[in-house]
Amino acid sequence: MKTTQYTRQEKAIASADAGGVRERWMWGLRLLRDPEAFAPGSTQLKPGRADELVKASAAAGRKLSAREIQRRLQCARTYRTESEFRRAVAEFQTWRELSDANFPEFDGAEGEPLADHRTDAERQRDHARALADIFGEQGTLFPLADFEPTLTPLKDLAAYAEEMAELTARFRKRDEERRAYLDALIEAACGDMSTTWQEAHQRAYGEDVTA
Repeated sequence: MKTTQYTRQEKAIASADAGGVRERWMWGLRLLRDPEAFAPGSTQLKPGRADELVKASAAAGRKLSAREIQRRLQCARTYRTESEFRRAVAEFQTWRELSDANFPEFDGAEGEPLADHRTDAERQRDHARALADIFGEQGTLFPLADFEPTLTPLKDLAAYAEEMAELTARFRKRDEERRAYLDALIEAACGDMSTTWQEAHQRAYGEDVTA
């Protein structure tokens, strides 16, 4: 079981305003949806999973108990959507108040999707992976961070391709100049590759390269 993201969120909980109620809820949603945390069809954590999380948190300098893990899971099971959670924290502003009330249920908005526990970085990563499955290697020709396939018109791709072609041409010209200069140095050194740059330049051009 990977615990890195849990410990990162644990630090976010410690630094969050209003006692980290939302951060604890997000933590619980992550664990609830973690395929490595539960056996198929079971609502109980696999043996040893809670201990892994407690130890990982301790290693990161944060205190986490098995009871707190269960509270976060109960919160995640009770509030599946953003509107349910918002209504809960509108009545109970702190984590202590909400947990002492035993996470009472609140109605959510009809047809609302489940809350997303992922960070912005995770959403971007998952989006890029999904696009890679669609476009394959062609997806790397245009940076997906700059060009959203569902929104980008072909004229924007054409402008980018032209810009990159101009940039490549400038680099190619510079490469050719670099290669020609190096060839002149090698020729002046009679092919002796142990000759220093300065000595070869002086032989080829009668100048001091450091002047």
